[in-house]
Amino acid sequence: MDIFHSHRLADERGLADAALERALQTSEYQPEALLWKGIDALPQDPRLAFVFFSNAIHAFPQRADVHALIGRSILAQDQPALASRYLTAAWEKLPDEPALRMMLWQARSQSETPEKLRGIILAQLPDITAANELAFVLKLLAAQPETTGTVGVVRYLPELQEIHGWAIDLRNLQTPAALQLEANGHVISMTASAPNPMLTAAGLPATHGGIHIRVPNATPAVHVRFVTGQTLLGSPVVAMPGFLPPPPVAHVGDKQPVDVLIPVFNGLEETLECINSALSARKLNRTPHRVVVIEDATPVPALRKALKVLASKGRITLVQNPVNLGFIRSMNRGMALSPKQDVVWLNADTRVHGDWLDRLRTVAYSAEDIASVTPFTNNGELMSFPVSRVSQPMPSATEQAQLDELAKLTGSPPMEIETGCGFCLYIKRSAIDAVGYLDDVHLLRGYGEETDWCLRARALGWRHMGAPSVFVAHQGGISFGDEKALRVAHNNALLRRRYPDASARFQDFCQLDPIKPAREALQRARLAQLAEQMTACPTRLWPAQGMKQLHIQTPAALEVPLSLTWRNQGQRTRVTLHAQLQPLVFSLDYELPTDSHRLLEDLQSLPLDELIYQQLAACPAELYQLPVSLAKPYRIVCRDDTLLQQHSAANWPAFAAQALSVQLPWHALHERYAAALPGAKIVIEQQREPQQANETVPHTLLIADNLSDAKIAGQWLELGRRITREKLPVLLLSHGSGPWFKSLLATGAVHALPKVQSLDLADRVLLAGCKGALSLEMNPGASWNAPNLATELGLPLYAMPGAIATESGALSINLLPISPSRA
Repeated sequence: MDIFHSHRLADERGLADAALERALQTSEYQPEALLWKGIDALPQDPRLAFVFFSNAIHAFPQRADVHALIGRSILAQDQPALASRYLTAAWEKLPDEPALRMMLWQARSQSETPEKLRGIILAQLPDITAANELAFVLKLLAAQPETTGTVGVVRYLPELQEIHGWAIDLRNLQTPAALQLEANGHVISMTASAPNPMLTAAGLPATHGGIHIRVPNATPAVHVRFVTGQTLLGSPVVAMPGFLPPPPVAHVGDKQPVDVLIPVFNGLEETLECINSALSARKLNRTPHRVVVIEDATPVPALRKALKVLASKGRITLVQNPVNLGFIRSMNRGMALSPKQDVVWLNADTRVHGDWLDRLRTVAYSAEDIASVTPFTNNGELMSFPVSRVSQPMPSATEQAQLDELAKLTGSPPMEIETGCGFCLYIKRSAIDAVGYLDDVHLLRGYGEETDWCLRARALGWRHMGAPSVFVAHQGGISFGDEKALRVAHNNALLRRRYPDASARFQDFCQLDPIKPAREALQRARLAQLAEQMTACPTRLWPAQGMKQLHIQTPAALEVPLSLTWRNQGQRTRVTLHAQLQPLVFSLDYELPTDSHRLLEDLQSLPLDELIYQQLAACPAELYQLPVSLAKPYRIVCRDDTLLQQHSAANWPAFAAQALSVQLPWHALHERYAAALPGAKIVIEQQREPQQANETVPHTLLIADNLSDAKIAGQWLELGRRITREKLPVLLLSHGSGPWFKSLLATGAVHALPKVQSLDLADRVLLAGCKGALSLEMNPGASWNAPNLATELGLPLYAMPGAIATESGALSINLLPISPSRA
């Protein structure tokens, strides 16, 4: 790379390019070479730049400038929505990086509606500290025809006992904005007349705009408004000192009662249902406990009245905040009520069932070093079910109780997790005494406070556990709107500074996924329920097609009520049994051939009426045998999506002999099922018209073959070398891996299709400029997945001439004009 830079600085373009190509084929220099290749390609070909930058980012995950370049390459392709999605994910990990923030604002300004853009700007204005960023977003606000023009931000600085901020009128920047200050029943008129360095640096007048308000005494609510009544962002300001925790109490025993803390602000029905579920379950739990409701100055009079009624009857302990303190301060206040007792945080939009508290407590006291316990839920980060870290809709009350009972009966053992989740979190008093309370000074309210506490506890040697034997339903979705993104980013930035190794630990944990066996065990327990539902009411959930049809298909096929999908992964095949149960889908994974017997047993337990094959290309042999193994009739979907006449399993050979448009290469079907289909002749779609001579080869092609096959990988290696040697205008992208992958990359003609967490495969193929999928397979067999991949991505498939010739023609695909010998 030093040679490249010396030639580049000397403006010796040809020598610099040659040095860069050599660096690109050397693993030590490849990441930096990719960056410079991307910079060079960006003005002329942003799609190629996207490939280079996105592959380089894996070596520079903390480089905000590289993330910004990826965003720029996406924007240059006129894809602002995808750019905004990618940059938002990067910004949430690196929220303090100016280059990344500015590029994200550019993407948002092109992708969001004016109303949505204004909401995002107002949500994030309090967090903007760079003058150029402030100038850019204020310009965006001023350009909106519906804006009022007045905007301002205030916050309390406890160390100074002052409220600081700024306020301006975008329609009249030369005049200080008129304000009203209200505190303790007094209203004072004032102007934003103090200088503000950031406003000055942003190009606004240096003489005014700033706000300094002295608050010598603790004041629960200071309202700062424009004279029009519009509230400044951050108002009302809670000008209170930080929380002072009570001193620990000596000799705290493990038999102390538990305080179940429910913070309440809004949502009448949800809150009362939550409280009632906890009260109803009280008699089923042997753990002594009380339900403590912390009412945080709710704006709903009916809710305040209902809570007072429950408290007057002695059913709950009610704590009422004089002003809205937010989640962190409210929970600190609640945890300090009983300095001897364990606590459970319980969101007001959750539901508990049965002896939930006993089960959580049992896990908490299974070891002395356990600090917290989090149950299974439909919406709770790591402990989410059926997919970890994916929120699911709230089950009905009946379904909640069933899931909790199944979780209890399944009895999966607890496992250590990285951090707990605050929707329902059992915390031992000994851990609170050792770790302390929540940070109510530096963290913005509502997001990440439990993560900070859990990481502090972990640093002191405490552990956090997941309890899959308990299921607590969580509605979720009640958030602060656009403000949530600001709070998440702000708190995440603080957590990264405090715990620099936590992110890597979390990613490793998610990769290993030790919670997966417990999720699968609960799904398997649901299998019997699925069979009962199919028997009792087959059309209750899916009246359109019927519940008792099992559709056997690839993942790219149409979503159907009950399906068996497969993916070929090297020498293995992953099969998923999927049912569209509402609201939590049912799915079980199998690996063939290892789990063939278990798959057959599970299917035999279901009252199936028929099997429908929607995609036969590359279908595993074990799935072909299902009509006979299950003694069920079957149908096959043709290319025009019509269902052929139903046949019994015994008639499979006769039916196959007359089937039209079966989506399976002739060689595979003939070789694998010659014995089962004596004399059968499979008619495959006739070849399309040959390509015209003037048709050109696509510039960027996706490798559609399985590179774990040594013979095929060798062909690709030779092709890559030829492309580089002859300087052919072709770029090959691979989305797979294998022992040959590094050798292919070393040719310089093959690049990895970037793996970008926030973009799916189809998005990445689009942004990389792929014009087609290419297969070098000469003798396609049952494992040939190229047609499925091309169909899934909406790409034309290019294959070798004569690769699939039969008596009645070739499979309907385009043919790439490269002969086998030349490849």
